[in-house]
Amino acid sequence: MKKKNYMSLWALSIGLWLIIVPLRGYSFLPNEWIGCLQFAEIIHSIAFAILTWWALKKYVPKAGMWRILLPFLAPWLFELALRFILSGALFSLLTSLMPLWAVITVALFYRYRKIWLLLLCSTLWLLGVTEGHKQWMEWFNFGNMPTTTVNLADYEVTDSTHSFKLSEIDADYLVLDVWYSQCGVCYREMPKVEELRNEYIDNKNVEVISLFAMLIKGETAADGYRIMQDQGLDIPVYCINEDSPILKECVITTYPRVLILDKNRNVIFNGSLEFAKRKLSKLIS
Repeated sequence: MKKKNYMSLWALSIGLWLIIVPLRGYSFLPNEWIGCLQFAEIIHSIAFAILTWWALKKYVPKAGMWRILLPFLAPWLFELALRFILSGALFSLLTSLMPLWAVITVALFYRYRKIWLLLLCSTLWLLGVTEGHKQWMEWFNFGNMPTTTVNLADYEVTDSTHSFKLSEIDADYLVLDVWYSQCGVCYREMPKVEELRNEYIDNKNVEVISLFAMLIKGETAADGYRIMQDQGLDIPVYCINEDSPILKECVITTYPRVLILDKNRNVIFNGSLEFAKRKLSKLIS
C-alpha cells in the first residue's frame, strides 16, 4: 500500500470526524423523536461503518487488517481518552462509544463473515443509541441525587392566597415539576407535564403539580400563574423562592427537575420527566 493512500485514509477519517462533530449541537428531527447527541452518534456511526468497510475491502490484501483499521479507530480512542481526562465531558460518553462500536462491528464482520455476529453487534449498537443513551444520561445527570433519606413533609409552598405544607396535599404520590422562568427546556416540557397530569386526573392517589421556583429578582407568584396561562396549560402552580429548603435538600441546581414524593412525603424519585413517568407507572400498576 502506498504511503500516499494510507495518509489519505487518515485524512478521510479525521476530516469526517471534524465535519460531523458540529451535528452534536443540532438535530434535524423533532426533539420528541431524537436528540442532537443521538443524531450525531447515528450519522457518525453509519459514515464510519461505510468508510471502514470500503477501506478494508480495498486495502487489506495490500496492507493488513489492523493497519487499515487504525485510522478509523484513532479519532474515537482519542476522544474517549479526552472525555475521561475532562470528566465533565462524560455526560455524552456514548457519543464516542457508539461510532467506535460501529467500526469494531464492521471489522468483526469482515474478519469472520458471520451474519449472527453482525446482527448481535448491530442490536447492541441500536440499544446504545436509543435506550442506552437515555439510561446513561439519566444516571449521569441524576444518579447521585438524594432520595429516600429526604423528607419534604414540613416544607412549605405557596399558592395564590397562602402558604401550606406539602403534607397537606391529599395524595399518595405527589409529582412536582420544578421549573423557573428563564428555562427554555422547562417550557418545552410543560405540555408533557400536562399530559401526565391528565393521564392521572381521575386517580385520587396521584397529584401532579407545577412548582415555580422564583429565582429572578422581583418575581412573584403571579408571574408563575401568568406564564402557565400564556402557555395555554391547566396545571396547578405552586411557588417557592430561591431560598426554599426544597431546592437545597434535593440539590436542584438544573432545571427542569421532577420529584416524586410518597404519602409520607419522602422523595422516592429525583430526575427527568421521562423517567419519572416510568417510575410512576410502576408505582401504581
